[in-house]
Amino acid sequence: MIDKVEKQKRIYQVSLLLRRKPIGFIIQFITEKWGVREWQARNYIRLARKEWQKYFAKLKHDGMSYHVAQLRDLKDQAYSRKVVIGRGDNKETVTIADLGLIVAITKEEAKLMGIYPTDKSTIPLDITIKVKLPEDD
Repeated sequence: MIDKVEKQKRIYQVSLLLRRKPIGFIIQFITEKWGVREWQARNYIRLARKEWQKYFAKLKHDGMSYHVAQLRDLKDQAYSRKVVIGRGDNKETVTIADLGLIVAITKEEAKLMGIYPTDKSTIPLDITIKVKLPEDD
């Protein structure tokens, strides 16, 4: 029986092998190195895959958070856009919100978070499908 730390080390080592080696090789490696049966080796592979899933889910979440933060920064800048009006000595700088850009950024942010439907695309096909039904006797 192994302790939790050793088990985690093994799962980590298997996860590294999953990147480049075929399953058959990994099973043979595990059974020979740790003296376990094939079903135990497959269990290590399953646990390593679970760790990969957690890792990629976190990576996806962190990536989305990063992009949402960038979009919010851009939206903040769009709210306080500086515009120069007038000419010569009559120039004045005013702050005007770029509402069109704000709406576009908000829409992209919603798409990224999965709360806005993505754009729908259709591809027209010029084909005819003929269906032949069986004749009644």
